[in-house]
Amino acid sequence: MPEEISRLLQSGQETIVRNWTEKVTADRRINSDERLSYLQLVDHIPQIVEELRLALLYERGGAMLTQGAEHGRQRWQQGYELKEVVRELTLLRATLMEFLDTYSGALASRTFDNLLRSYQKINWFMDDEIYRTVEAYLEAHRGQPPGHGTHEGN
Repeated sequence: MPEEISRLLQSGQETIVRNWTEKVTADRRINSDERLSYLQLVDHIPQIVEELRLALLYERGGAMLTQGAEHGRQRWQQGYELKEVVRELTLLRATLMEFLDTYSGALASRTFDNLLRSYQKINWFMDDEIYRTVEAYLEAHRGQPPGHGTHEGN
């Protein structure tokens, strides 16, 4: 089943990213996104989805996760507040779950137990991703003077 979900995530990556950007731009708790271009907003989200896809396939440990940390550093430089960064990733988790709920009919082995195990793996992955993002954001915050975040660039 992880292989099937991995293929589903790969084929639906554009849909996932588009749905996520719609959620982020509509969310009133995230204001910093208004200053960003579409590419700046999307940032490392496609790579995070790819890391999830590979984690499902290969049971990769947390040491292989790099994109959440990059996302956190980038958002610090773009002037995001930490709560906005965390909100973005909780919206990504919700988007992933909604995507899988919508397209789970395409999975051949979609027994309740298989789906539950896959959803648990996705939740563990997203928990690690949020942790690494927050960790990198705080490290960037400690290494720079307050208000350092730039609102330009990617």
